[in-house]
Amino acid sequence: MRDTMPSFDEFNALTLKFMGDGQARQVNQIKDAVTALAQLSPQALAETIPSGESKVRHRIAWACSNLYRAGFLVKPQRGIYQISDTGRQILPTVGDTLTEREFETQPRWQQYLAERNQRQGDRAGAVVQATSVPALVEEQDLESVAIGAVDKLNDDLAIELLRRLREGSPAFFERAVIRVLRAMGYGGNDERELRTLLIESHTGRSGDGGIDGIIKLDPLGVQNIYIQAKRYGAGNPVGRPEVQGFVGALYGKRATRGVFMTTSRYTPDARAYAEGEAQDRLVLVDGVQLTTLMLNYGVGVQPKQTLTLLEIDEDFFE
Repeated sequence: MRDTMPSFDEFNALTLKFMGDGQARQVNQIKDAVTALAQLSPQALAETIPSGESKVRHRIAWACSNLYRAGFLVKPQRGIYQISDTGRQILPTVGDTLTEREFETQPRWQQYLAERNQRQGDRAGAVVQATSVPALVEEQDLESVAIGAVDKLNDDLAIELLRRLREGSPAFFERAVIRVLRAMGYGGNDERELRTLLIESHTGRSGDGGIDGIIKLDPLGVQNIYIQAKRYGAGNPVGRPEVQGFVGALYGKRATRGVFMTTSRYTPDARAYAEGEAQDRLVLVDGVQLTTLMLNYGVGVQPKQTLTLLEIDEDFFE
């Protein structure tokens, strides 16, 4: 039996090898089987992460996520993993470890990194890779390391949110957009009114003139916000024609305000139009901004663990 916990890279390799038989499995089935294959001692199996979760099961879950992001696993159904054609092709070359460097040539991993880098933005350098934290602890402020680690986890969560939104139906995405605006305080706070709003204001249908939803700007409904929601893939940006068409629909409704939300991004020409001719009437929200709002306002997510940083209470010692 092994007394030391396998690294993340080792679990990547072990998990892919286990999935090499082509069977589709739930993540808990994978955790159980790979844990058994690791042949860990009772002491190693008893190790936990700060949240209390089993360390071995936590690392196997990360292996599943990373293999999926790299395109070596696919999800034929929600919560189900299966090896992909790409995974089968690289399987004969996999040794005892499978590192992120070996993911770098995969288009899906490159897309994941691009989305993560886009989210980091001005935080460049603040997000610390999990495997590099121990080496940096002596050189950086521990509080900064902790905040950087949380930022990275939230970036990965936001990327997963965006994937879920893209894979959902157009109707689901339109309802999700309305929920985000409601969470931001538009349209009042009554839950019964929200249920009514989701039914009545979800107007997306043939001949709707580009309006997917309507939400109150004020409690009396004197002014409304008109919504356009486009569920596009990462490689399909929203161009000026779509934005200009939505603005035309706003004029047709004699509306003064509109919000265009997408799971993709906007072309420079579309943004130039929105910031020029339509600047007083239109707000553009891309996929990165949308998932940031979902995290900030708790839409589609829930707290997993609260970390409290303590400091000396100077008043206590006076």
